Amino acid sequence: MRLLNKENITKNQVNTIEQFKVLDYIKQQFDTDKISLYLLDRLTIKLVDKNNAIGYFRYNNRTNSVDFYEKNTKNKEMEKSK
Repeated sequence: MRLLNKENITKNQVNTIEQFKVLDYIKQQFDTDKISLYLLDRLTIKLVDKNNAIGYFRYNNRTNSVDFYEKNTKNKEMEKSK
């Protein structure tokens, strides 16, 4: 897990295309100065807000969209819950 700093976020410095798409979605929806972002895996970014609430944003290759999860679970578990 790697913490993204302001420069990483501003310059979209992530490791995968899926993370880029998730980061772009988060930047459109949130004030990035008030959250912390962590790269978890090639599809997922963890968001922590100023109240220490945690959310997980994962790129879904089947639907080409970003999905939100309150808990971090494995891919197969996420697919079963849908």
